[in-house]
Amino acid sequence: MNSINVRMAGVALAATLLWQVNVNAQDSEPNKWAPEKINIDGQATEWPKPLQFYNNDTKLFYTIANNKDTLFLIVSVPDKISQQRIMRSGLSVSINPTGKKKGGAMITFPLVGEINNTPDVPQESRQKLAEEWRRQALANAKQIKVEGLTGVTDGNIPVNNTNGIRTAAAFDAAGNLVCELAVPLSVAGIPAGYDKPVAYRFKVNSLSATERREQEKILREKQAKASKDGGAPAMPDEETRMKMMLFFSTEFWTRQTLATHP
Repeated sequence: MNSINVRMAGVALAATLLWQVNVNAQDSEPNKWAPEKINIDGQATEWPKPLQFYNNDTKLFYTIANNKDTLFLIVSVPDKISQQRIMRSGLSVSINPTGKKKGGAMITFPLVGEINNTPDVPQESRQKLAEEWRRQALANAKQIKVEGLTGVTDGNIPVNNTNGIRTAAAFDAAGNLVCELAVPLSVAGIPAGYDKPVAYRFKVNSLSATERREQEKILREKQAKASKDGGAPAMPDEETRMKMMLFFSTEFWTRQTLATHP
């Protein structure tokens, strides 16, 4: 091997090692210490900007924080498709104190209920109505879904619950969907003084199976009508294409250790 190849091999090896270090560092970052007097209201007012991390698969900005007895998570969602998925089916956050990227306790929110079609009005009015509906739907969310939490029965529980679990979601002035979660460390199954990495999953849920079947039926009917009229099969319009993108969920896992001091 000549000297140029040796140098190139050395550079490649160094780059590979550096990449591995960066990946490992990102997968065991410590949490931030939670801001003082944090208000779970679906606004990022108290949080340092920008949020700590970004995940490209889900298009989420997020920060995980804690104080001595509570775990906090905030997510900011600028992506319109991810916003629609969350509005329809919620954001699921899993917490596994073993550090394994599977299983764990899970909290899903917001649960806004059934999505109604926007009335047949001019486009400008339709957009304003949709924005107002989204704001009201998030403000009126009454339940969250839980699974595997310590001392909490699996299933839907009130947003205003006695377990210390607090959630909120709202749109900020820039049009980002902001989701906040606070859960006592003990309820999340994380012991006091725990110093091992905790695994977290963020999942942007897809449409339910029922909604997906309904949308697929609408598309088939449009295609059948076009064929019957002697034309080419109808291509999905923009609204249908957007809905088809909601058929699929996106998610990622990460691991972080608890913050030990401000």
